[in-house]
Amino acid sequence: MIAYVPTPRHVSQASAQSQELAHKLEHVIREYRQSHPQLGEGEIQQAIQMAASRTGAGVQRTRLVLVLLVAASVAALLGALLFFQAAG
Repeated sequence: MIAYVPTPRHVSQASAQSQELAHKLEHVIREYRQSHPQLGEGEIQQAIQMAASRTGAGVQRTRLVLVLLVAASVAALLGALLFFQAAG
């Protein structure tokens, strides 16, 4: 049996500006929830994602996904070429 030991994720120290922005976002979300108590967690997450994509905040993640997809495609192509070369 292999033992699994979970390790905590490394979280870098937030800058003063990011902390200030987080506090402002918290304030806006809390105010909106008070005036719209039926608002669900999924709707909040969706709104945050929409705002991030509209402001360019989600660009880093999109680039990372694209890079990973290209890398996986190249690796698959190289693997197939090596396989067929060795086979024949």
